[in-house]
Amino acid sequence: MELSFAFWNCAISPPGLLESPQNQLIDDAVLIIKNLINERGVSFLALCEVNDESFSLLKDRLADENLSSLLLNDKTKTGSRFDISIFFDSKKIDVLERVSHTAMVGTSSIKIAQQLEVEIKGSNAAIQFLISHWPSRLRVISESYRNECSIGLRNFAYSLVDDNCQVVLMGDYNDDPYSHTLFNNLKATNDRSLVLSSVKGWLYNPFWRELAARKLFSPNDNEHDFGTCYSKANNRNSWSTFDQIIFSGSFLQGGAWFLNESRTGVVTDDSLINMVMNDKHKFDHLPVIGCVELLEINNV
Repeated sequence: MELSFAFWNCAISPPGLLESPQNQLIDDAVLIIKNLINERGVSFLALCEVNDESFSLLKDRLADENLSSLLLNDKTKTGSRFDISIFFDSKKIDVLERVSHTAMVGTSSIKIAQQLEVEIKGSNAAIQFLISHWPSRLRVISESYRNECSIGLRNFAYSLVDDNCQVVLMGDYNDDPYSHTLFNNLKATNDRSLVLSSVKGWLYNPFWRELAARKLFSPNDNEHDFGTCYSKANNRNSWSTFDQIIFSGSFLQGGAWFLNESRTGVVTDDSLINMVMNDKHKFDHLPVIGCVELLEINNV
């Protein structure tokens, strides 16, 4: 028994954007979502940069997929809203519980994560998902906000780990895996031996490998094959690995579910990469996928 899940910053309704999304953008997003579901076996998909209008449009165009969906747009104390939605196969999985995690930084409220408990029907082996979209680097104070988000997320994640829950963190963190927020604060590492030495003390982040090109340079083959987020820029890397899926240590040892790393990574379809790298298109992120397999079914 396995569970495949994905996260995508679809850029349909970015924060602060008031106009309605273009039909072509919705149509392109629907094609990508259908590919994730039908070709890649994703049963649980989280999107960010979605609002009421774009969520309704996506639901209408995905009606033939018979998916259940939720818009997670809870309002914070200072009036800002989460921009996360989920689509899932309710014939296969149950979403059992949801919690919205926020915190105050001075007079500002920050959106840390949406927590959902997900279980494959009949397995009695639930997974806690913490889904995040942290502040953009375009904001002047965003680094401080992301630092506070990471401290809050660490507290929530490790409290679940201490309760022997298996936890998956996924989102657009607007920071690379080696950043202070993710490595130092969250203790998310790519060192499997370090995780195995203390499965409750470290998280495992397989997306470090997306920082480097998988193909060696060739004059005849210079394709993009690393990173998740594209931004045309001078004097710095155009590609960053902001979108990641991070696993509690029990997915490597001791848990009912274990990580299938060969099926965990970035979606790098040529057509999608071309859209992301096209200045006239709104997409600027690639989806990321995770896969776990059930070692044992715990009978209640």
